[in-house]
Amino acid sequence: MQMPLAAAQARIAPSGPVVLGLGAHTVVVDHGDGGPTPLELMTGALAACSAMTARTHLARDGDIGDLDVLVTLDAGPPTLFYRRVLLPWRLSTTDVHRLADALERTELTMLLRPSFQIRTAVEHAGDVLN
Repeated sequence: MQMPLAAAQARIAPSGPVVLGLGAHTVVVDHGDGGPTPLELMTGALAACSAMTARTHLARDGDIGDLDVLVTLDAGPPTLFYRRVLLPWRLSTTDVHRLADALERTELTMLLRPSFQIRTAVEHAGDVLN
């Protein structure tokens, strides 16, 4: 058996939220007010993965400062993740396309792509750059 890319353990009592073990970390998951829902965790995972990829990609050109990645999951049909990378500065068209291409190749994007459509917009000051 190969080593897993990731592992999680979920524990639930007869009542109450799920306690999710992720390595050394614990997250409470609930459909109520006790924590994020499973869909929020999946959406958050894509946002976090995308932000880390954007930071790594953009840092090659120097200090990038802060940026935001917003991801929504729309029920569809088709079921769609809409990923928005909000930059505090404008990139050249070439750099925008390189960033968008890097985001399309993240591990999580590639894992989700067979089941979901994922649209990516790189934005600055409300303008979509790609």
